Amino acid sequence: MSKVMIVIGSVIDYPTVHNKEVVGKVELILENTLLIRDSVDETHLVLKSSLEQDGYSIDEKTYVNKRQFTNS
Repeated sequence: MSKVMIVIGSVIDYPTVHNKEVVGKVELILENTLLIRDSVDETHLVLKSSLEQDGYSIDEKTYVNKRQFTNS
């Protein structure tokens, strides 16, 4: 059973891929990692497999609005 469902916008406190402890907001859910932005606007990567081993579940079906660009 999972502890928490992590979605885009969630705030997490977890070690990065470089074993640095980070507290930040989930901005993007990629294939193998989560992109986290901390309080000083730096980005970090957290492995999804590590989160899942610790009992967290990750919402991979959240729709992300993409900006539409035009040539006008």
